[in-house]
Amino acid sequence: MRLTRRLMMLGVVLALALAACSSSSKPVVALDGSPRIPDVSGIVTKADATGITTNANHTYKVSKNLIAFSTYNRKPITLASTVGSFVQMGVKDNTVLWISRIGVVVTTGQTKTVSYQGDLVSVAGSILTFKDGTVLTLDKGLQAPAGVKGSTYANIDAERGVVQGATFAPPAAATTTSRPKK
Repeated sequence: MRLTRRLMMLGVVLALALAACSSSSKPVVALDGSPRIPDVSGIVTKADATGITTNANHTYKVSKNLIAFSTYNRKPITLASTVGSFVQMGVKDNTVLWISRIGVVVTTGQTKTVSYQGDLVSVAGSILTFKDGTVLTLDKGLQAPAGVKGSTYANIDAERGVVQGATFAPPAAATTTSRPKK
């Protein structure tokens, strides 16, 4: 009887502790594939617990609850692994709340680019939204073909943060179904 009562008390204590730790507030970024619109994008030149510096020589503070992840699989990454990479960040009051690594930057001559490949789910003007939640912007003067979806390869100008070229999957062939005459 005493053991049962102790187990019940332990259960109550655990339930109260979990309730105190849980938060009803919305997470700073959903990692469920819903679109993540970045506040800032760029090349990380320095990153540690005290701050993140981008190629624009702007330094941001780091939230103590920072969420750092790969855009492709949304799995956690180390902040140090973002140095030299093109990233997207959610920023509030000059503090990075989330950082998503898109890819390693390649320098050819004076051009810095990064490649991204994903499953395009929608196009709205110059905004490309992908199944993994990544949101990219086409450079001025570029537009995606009408009705395009599916596998897409994007070449991003890493210094300006815009897609400077993309290869889209061909549109799905239209199919028709004929019914036998009665």
